[in-house]
Amino acid sequence: MLTEILAHIVIPFAAGLLLLFIIAASDKSPTAWENCNDIALDLTILSTGACGGIFANQTLIRNLDSSAAVYGILIVLCDLIVASILVYVRRWRKLPVSAMSGLRDLFLGLATVGMTAGVLYFGLIPHPIQVPH
Repeated sequence: MLTEILAHIVIPFAAGLLLLFIIAASDKSPTAWENCNDIALDLTILSTGACGGIFANQTLIRNLDSSAAVYGILIVLCDLIVASILVYVRRWRKLPVSAMSGLRDLFLGLATVGMTAGVLYFGLIPHPIQVPH
């Protein structure tokens, strides 16, 4: 189970953080609260990609049965809703961005990662077989 969490959540998240550090290091302006929206969008894209593990992982498919695809599609749709909210917020944002607005954006991006990680985690736990009466 730990290997699957590493493969589907930790490695993509670490790659995303590395990409963010490279972008921040090469940017002409210093990192500020305005960048939180971009970071949150990157996290949302990463969590959408990690949903592929729900469709491809045999343990998840076995443990979640036919509902694995439903959970995968639901998480992808939630990620897309959060991404559209973040894009909408960025479109109408007034500068300078407050710390509260930046933290809200980061929370939304991390929430998408949490949703995907939650489905992966609970899907990796085997469910007891229920015998019909």
